[in-house]
Amino acid sequence: MKKHAGDDGLIFFNDVRNAVREMEEILMARLGRLRREGLDPSLQLILGSVDLDGRASLYQFDERGLAEPVHDDPGYAIIGSGLVTGGILLLRMFRWQQDVDLGLLTAFTLDMVSEVDYSVGPFVGESYLMRLEKSGDGRSIALGPLKDEVLREYKEKIRARRELLQRIWRLCDTVGEEKILERLAELGGGV
Repeated sequence: MKKHAGDDGLIFFNDVRNAVREMEEILMARLGRLRREGLDPSLQLILGSVDLDGRASLYQFDERGLAEPVHDDPGYAIIGSGLVTGGILLLRMFRWQQDVDLGLLTAFTLDMVSEVDYSVGPFVGESYLMRLEKSGDGRSIALGPLKDEVLREYKEKIRARRELLQRIWRLCDTVGEEKILERLAELGGGV
């Protein structure tokens, strides 16, 4: 990626696409060589970037080394344990869209999946956040670990969202789905 970046170290959307193509060639060659030697390598890789124009690049590499751009469709990428046991299920259930707090949904998904798939650890904040920040005279790309206070906030929101889902489920059994949908519509909670 570095060789595709400008002198200032920044990389833009089209540059990322070119770097991904080069990475595909390298990965396919190396994985192919290992397979010819009788080995069965496994690969799980997501590459993400944000440029100064605010365009996000998100690529998911498969076991062959081929990359699929997922920044527009579906707009997220999932790899690793828990992919099927909850990751995709929860994203489909909540109809993931751009305006959803993806950080909170990710943290919620990790916590819920970790309770049924012991190979997945709970959300403990070992995450990095990449974002575009506006400064006095321009914009810059910030990358840094999730802060403790943000982790606490996420954990509290996860607890509250879980409780809300449980209560709504029980209400459906008590008063029926139609009444709840009517009340949510009155509150402005359309989906």
